[in-house]
Amino acid sequence: MNGPTTNDLLIGGLILLLAVGLANLLIGVLLWWRHVSLVARVTRLEVYREQALTHTDVRLVYERLSSMEGQVQTTNRLLQTVQQHLLENE
Repeated sequence: MNGPTTNDLLIGGLILLLAVGLANLLIGVLLWWRHVSLVARVTRLEVYREQALTHTDVRLVYERLSSMEGQVQTTNRLLQTVQQHLLENE
């Protein structure tokens, strides 16, 4: 008996089947790991995007700051006038 026996071929086939199954399992784990990391990155991007200010939001903030600056300048002039009036009456 010089050639491989039926048992040798059966064992070789089982080893090959086991190797293919193990390779599929490793590929499945790798794909699952990449999916989980991708989901985490997408979630972080969504959170970042929700928290980021849009151009319109920034414009509204600048408009509000300009309005407040005008109010502060007006209040400052009013207080200076009151101070001058009080100093004149003393």
